[in-house]
Amino acid sequence: MELTGQVNQVLRVAFGIRGFTQPDFREMSSWLLPVALATTRGEAAAEALLSELRRRGVAAPGPTVIERLVSSAMLQADRHVAQMLIADLPEARLRALDALLDVLPGGAVSTLVWMRDVTGATKAKALTDLIARLEAARALGVDPAALSGIHEERVRRLAQEGARLTAQHFRALTPLRRRAALVVTVLDAAERLIDEIVGLFDRLIGRLFRRAERRSDARMQQDARAVNDTLRLLADVGDALIEARAAGGDVANAVGAVVPWERLPDVLAEARRLIRPVGPDYAVIATDSHALLRRIGPAFLAAFTFRGVRAVASLLDAADALKVFYAGDRRRFPEDLPRGFVRPGWRAAAVRDGAVDPQGYELCFFAELRDRLRAGDIWVEGGRQYRAVEDQLIPKPVFAAMKQTGRLPVVAPLEPDAWLAERRALLDRRLGDVDTRAAADALPDVRIADGAMRITPLDAAVPDAAQAFADRVYARLPRVRITNLLEEVDGLTGFTGCFTHLRTGLPAAASRVVMTAVLSDATNLGPTRMAEACTVATYKQLAWTAGWHIPARTASPSRCGKSAGSSARCSPSTGWRIRRSAARPRSS
Repeated sequence: MELTGQVNQVLRVAFGIRGFTQPDFREMSSWLLPVALATTRGEAAAEALLSELRRRGVAAPGPTVIERLVSSAMLQADRHVAQMLIADLPEARLRALDALLDVLPGGAVSTLVWMRDVTGATKAKALTDLIARLEAARALGVDPAALSGIHEERVRRLAQEGARLTAQHFRALTPLRRRAALVVTVLDAAERLIDEIVGLFDRLIGRLFRRAERRSDARMQQDARAVNDTLRLLADVGDALIEARAAGGDVANAVGAVVPWERLPDVLAEARRLIRPVGPDYAVIATDSHALLRRIGPAFLAAFTFRGVRAVASLLDAADALKVFYAGDRRRFPEDLPRGFVRPGWRAAAVRDGAVDPQGYELCFFAELRDRLRAGDIWVEGGRQYRAVEDQLIPKPVFAAMKQTGRLPVVAPLEPDAWLAERRALLDRRLGDVDTRAAADALPDVRIADGAMRITPLDAAVPDAAQAFADRVYARLPRVRITNLLEEVDGLTGFTGCFTHLRTGLPAAASRVVMTAVLSDATNLGPTRMAEACTVATYKQLAWTAGWHIPARTASPSRCGKSAGSSARCSPSTGWRIRRSAARPRSS
């Protein structure tokens, strides 16, 4: 032991490495905090710590010291983020956040649970209920700018945690962590509410047109016999007219022989009644749906601030004008509304005799608003799915800083002219190569003759002999149960350890429950049917494991890198050799 210490001392002196001391511990704790703020993975922080120690020429301490440093830095980062989230909130708003955990008056759930519920049927009342939840979230006064400067993954984990915690679990947290989690939960709920409200509005408008289409089809089916009878009678009248004209006979007598002249006006009136417009009858749809539009339209417009591209300026002006109208007494419909967005197919319903028709105009406006939201030409401020394209890109200040430092994550030149010149040069080289090969008749599997190009069909990628051999190999493989296969893979790779707890980061205590939850999701059985089909876990165990250990992004490639590396090292053939050698008796 003493010799080993002396050797280590000699090696440290030879390579200029010094030992890790208590001042280094304090200094590296401070250095590690910014690293911990930029990641949520302890492994990444540990790797950064070891790299910095090597750069400074300091010998790495033992695993327990590194683990203590990293865990302390991650804890400090959590506290720092929590303080950033509530730093600008006055005491009154903090108390309002705490009040979210109280039960609603006359209800059975807390305000937080009510606010987080974004589900609803495709009905007008569901839309107004969702808007009420959104207004309650906005009334808390939490600014989305509070999330700026915080690592995106930290925000996502706090949001996932807040979406699963009950009011009792929130109360068990420290005040700092509870309020920080509530801030992120409220902002996340507001984003999801905005997306759900816009999506529900889309479905309501779509259902309105589908109902009109079904009513039109029903009327068409109901009048099918009348249409056939009327068309047959008019066809007979036409035949009689043609025959009378060809024979030089009396046309009036010919028509009277088919249908009495006294009845002919009634036949023509029935024919006009059976005429259907080409495409939807927007005037009829507007009349039938006006009550629904007046229930959802004003609330929907008042709930959001709409922005859009220049091409939809007329539609945005109409939205502002209708907001003012809906906020007033609604007695007199404005006549100077923008009409630039009204398409030719809508003009007959939206504008009559040169004046705006209220019912047709409102239907045209909301239908066009839905289409523009779908296309992304109009977006909603504060939403996630229906936000501007620019908001989904790298922010301009960050982009400018990355461009200045040369850290843009792109392989193409930064200037478009340089990129186009490079691609033109590459295209010219390759076209010249093709031209040279074509002149020498050296293009593989291609012949150019008599102004025509003939390409030889590709052969099968897998020869018949190879496919037959593969079938024989697969036929020799033993049939195994999927559960046994999962356990064997877990024994080789330990992949169930990658499904860590969303809040604590610890692996699941029962790996078989994790595998059962994964299998229920992979086979589309779901936790209910899987719990009925097996005895490993109950429905509550499977649902809890799926919610806390297998949520979205938990089984990410970075988390499952261990499994990938293990499976690369333990190939199937290696595994078969290990088992066969273990089963073979040893010779003495």
